[in-house]
Amino acid sequence: MAAPLADPHSNISNVYIIPVSILLAIALILCVLRLWARATRTKRLYLDDWLIVVAEPLSIINAALAYAAIAHGWGRPMATVSPSDYTSTMKLQFAVQTTWLFTLCLVRLSVACALLRFGRDLLWRITLYFIMGLQVLISSSYVVIQFGQCRPVSANWEFVVNVKCWNVDAIIDYGWAIAAIYIAMDLTLSLLPIKLIRTLNRSRSEKFLISLLMALGLMATAVACAKMTTFTTFGSGDPLQATIAPSMYAKLEEIVGIIATSLPPLKAPIESILKKAGILKEHHLSQPSFVNTAASMQEMPCPVVQPSSSEGSLPVLKDEVQVDSLGIKPSSASSARHTNREKTTWEAV
Repeated sequence: MAAPLADPHSNISNVYIIPVSILLAIALILCVLRLWARATRTKRLYLDDWLIVVAEPLSIINAALAYAAIAHGWGRPMATVSPSDYTSTMKLQFAVQTTWLFTLCLVRLSVACALLRFGRDLLWRITLYFIMGLQVLISSSYVVIQFGQCRPVSANWEFVVNVKCWNVDAIIDYGWAIAAIYIAMDLTLSLLPIKLIRTLNRSRSEKFLISLLMALGLMATAVACAKMTTFTTFGSGDPLQATIAPSMYAKLEEIVGIIATSLPPLKAPIESILKKAGILKEHHLSQPSFVNTAASMQEMPCPVVQPSSSEGSLPVLKDEVQVDSLGIKPSSASSARHTNREKTTWEAV
């Protein structure tokens, strides 16, 4: 008895379209707001900002390729798709996988670069540089797998005689190992800021807000865990439908990473909104506890009185303490001569 034809109406592409489209729009809005916050507060972009500037357009291109694949039949049963549409879909999927590798790499590098500005001790920097180097190596290895697992490469999207491919089981085992490493990396990047937050002399509500913004990377960890549930069916089933779920989880992992790394720079505007709403109370913003206040007061330069005809003129300090929402860095201009002594001046980053 012949096997029943696949239901032509069993299109599962919405499993990909709905969550990806919603989060993609949120990520784009947050990236724009992030750049606006940098332009208005610090007047400059840092390396982590530039990495996201590259990653966000790549993410949009990646989604556009996926939508094009859906238009050609991705998500529908293979039996209901014409050979030409099948070839186009598989070719677009190959492009989706390739662009995703680069985008995810840039997102994790952006998170690590941002954290590099918030800590100066050796262990902190070694940990972050190790994560960055490991991420580059992993992404590079997957690029090799992407283009080298089947020879010729065109076998990834069309039938080729005498094709030679690597053992799928080995690739699956490698995927399990890398997924575990990614989870460990996400946990490390999410929990590292706890050390910084503990040193801040802020209210509990503010510390909670900062912790929430900087720990959203845990969402990426949760998505990575969910993605691992699809590994058991890798390489089996209908190629146009079985790849929807793993591709969706992979895309969400990338987008959630963009969202998580774009929210901390928006801490000040979010804090202002919450204070106006009465959720956070106004309080004096003090300098971080790791700045020795007593030593700072002893070594603070004497006030310099600016000449003025007004009797109400007040002395102005050459250096002022400025604490940014989430990070600090030694000022470079007016306090250059104090670099050999204890740092007493700070500027926003």
